[in-house]
Amino acid sequence: MSVKKPSISEMLEIKSVAIIGVSMKLGYYWVHSMLQWPHDLKVWLVSHREGEVLGHKIHSSLDDIPENIDYAIIAVPRRVVPEVIKQVADKGAKGATVFTSGYSELGTDEGRSEEKKFLDMVSNLSMRVFGPNCMGICYPKLGFAFAPTIIQRVGDVGFISQSGGVAISTYTAAAESGVGFSKLFSFGNSVDIKPPELIRYFQGDEETNVIGAYIEGTESGSELLHELKILADKKPVVVLKGGRSVEGSRAVSSHTGALAGNRELWSAAFKQANVPTVSTLEELVATLSVFSLCPEPASRNVGMIAISGGTSVIYTDMCIDAGLKVPTTSNETLEKLDPLIRDVGTSLKNPIDLAADYYSDQTTTEVLRIVGSDSKFDSLIFEADVHHIHQVATIMGAADAVIDFWRDMAEAAREVSIRENKPVLIAVPDVAYPKARKEAWDVFVDKQLPVFRNMQEAITALSKACDYYETRKRRSQND
Repeated sequence: MSVKKPSISEMLEIKSVAIIGVSMKLGYYWVHSMLQWPHDLKVWLVSHREGEVLGHKIHSSLDDIPENIDYAIIAVPRRVVPEVIKQVADKGAKGATVFTSGYSELGTDEGRSEEKKFLDMVSNLSMRVFGPNCMGICYPKLGFAFAPTIIQRVGDVGFISQSGGVAISTYTAAAESGVGFSKLFSFGNSVDIKPPELIRYFQGDEETNVIGAYIEGTESGSELLHELKILADKKPVVVLKGGRSVEGSRAVSSHTGALAGNRELWSAAFKQANVPTVSTLEELVATLSVFSLCPEPASRNVGMIAISGGTSVIYTDMCIDAGLKVPTTSNETLEKLDPLIRDVGTSLKNPIDLAADYYSDQTTTEVLRIVGSDSKFDSLIFEADVHHIHQVATIMGAADAVIDFWRDMAEAAREVSIRENKPVLIAVPDVAYPKARKEAWDVFVDKQLPVFRNMQEAITALSKACDYYETRKRRSQND
């Protein structure tokens, strides 16, 4: 008889967690992860070495826990994993993360044999298992984390990842950029819980509006792509595919034991499913940021505000290369801008090159509002030139006022985005002065604006969003 297993939704109904294999080797990594955020979860610690960590007693056995548990994090040597999983199931757990590695990713007969035994055992238990060789779940709303010292940023982005490291890096970078998450799932070797099931879960998850994925390979490629297409018809999905090169494919097999597959076939399949693809973690975070924090752009028409004529030329070329359009500023907007702009060397035709007028907070914020209301621009990109502002403020002895300058810019940008229902993207070029740049970055993040490390990131991410929305609209009209 087949065993009835809980769904992903049922598994996520977690009120108590047991961490089994609590160890000093990684500085009590999992304990710090699970206790860093405020939550109402009961966290039980288990190890053969008793003691106390962060005010929590370490029990020598699962049997010492006086009640059933809902979920388990298993970080024990491979040889005792089967015994621990059975104990966890007997303790009432609906799900578990198996952090332990040493299975098919080794590429050895022994590793594959151990993974087959793992599968046979788990198949007969009425619980679900992430892994082995993974980080499992991060559920910020619940206070459930898989990495220490990270921001608790709740939002509408869901994420699945074959790699635990990629999941942690994506969450950390995105949270610093103001992007919040609903749930993240790191599935590793995916012996039980596989990518297609996670994609199906996100199709109906009301807490998730945007999905990102890092995929190396899968035995169920056709099923995964089928589910991705269904999901992309409802919600944007962004994929970073690992193992695109021959050398990358080889690295995949030694990482999670997966088969990466043919690069051209995957690319064609993602395009057919209307799934935007990216090549780097930075591009992944940037694209998720646009989908999560911006309204849908009405067209590819972009207005830009910058400080330099030279960079304005470069940014125009970037937009055209990315398939965006840079229309000339409307006559109505030019008439409004003309009385504000006094400096020689400015250009108001788009990009709006403000030159020295950029240093006046009153002028630049008013320019933001006016340009943002121009009907010829359906998105706006504002370059926050921290290095220029920092240099001038320093020689003028006005460094203390710089933070207020950026607050004024952020307020105006946010106002435009809400009032005009347009994407307003903020590029904070990574040129110099990291402290000053971080201060400006955080101001824009606090206003829930999407921020980018340079103009290229912003332009590329916006272009991918336009591609997705246009394709979805066209297909829906043809149905």
